[in-house]
Amino acid sequence: METKQFKQWNEFRTFIDNDQQILPVYWRGQKDPSWALASRFERLILNLNGGWKPTARNVYPYDERYVRNGKPFWESGFYQGMRDRYLDTFKRAASGLRGPNPAPLDPDQWWALGRHHGLITPLLDWTESPYIAAFFALTELRTEMLSQGNELRFQGREISLYRLFHNEQLEGNGLRVLRPTVDELGRMQGQRGLFTWLDSERYFELRGFLDNTGKGNILTQILISDQALLDGLQDLKTHGIDYRLLLPDLDGAARHANAIWDFG
Repeated sequence: METKQFKQWNEFRTFIDNDQQILPVYWRGQKDPSWALASRFERLILNLNGGWKPTARNVYPYDERYVRNGKPFWESGFYQGMRDRYLDTFKRAASGLRGPNPAPLDPDQWWALGRHHGLITPLLDWTESPYIAAFFALTELRTEMLSQGNELRFQGREISLYRLFHNEQLEGNGLRVLRPTVDELGRMQGQRGLFTWLDSERYFELRGFLDNTGKGNILTQILISDQALLDGLQDLKTHGIDYRLLLPDLDGAARHANAIWDFG
């Protein structure tokens, strides 16, 4: 995986303007570069067997925490079985709650619907827009800084964006790209969203999977200094990227008002 670093927002903008690609490119933003590039379901797995320790390595091979005598710690099919039973629980609990005459959903659509409503899923969120990815990472960092009462004093922190190329290497060996169509998922349109799903009992995050299967060249990590936060959010606001666009519902309206009044 290649890494690039930018201190100022305009440096990042210049990079994006010059980074014209023919192939599809997906983006993801995270406020903390140390976080694994993993779904919430995968992060639960990574927290097992000492993964919660500050020194734990959460990129493959994970300090061999899930291997005993060269063999996987859990029996084959353990994760898939647990995951499928979990989805069945959600489906039963959701019965009758989708309105009159709901459309039938396949498993991918059920996972996407659950993800939208807070279900812990194996789906990892991406967007087709680098600026939407940056918005989520910058606003999460801003909210955290305000909650700590530091009045946006910059401390040399960074956010992390990931750029993923979709070429012939990407899908396979358990990795899929999903674009589920579900009537209840209007947010995905505004966010230009999609998901990746890494279905593996060996790899529990995307970076280690790609690096160790000869695909690391299609992933780039971009680190942006917290000094770019104010310029970045102002630039995104000027171009119409805010909570009202990305969350077109009452939750988005509330978050927009909070952001205007510096409440989060």
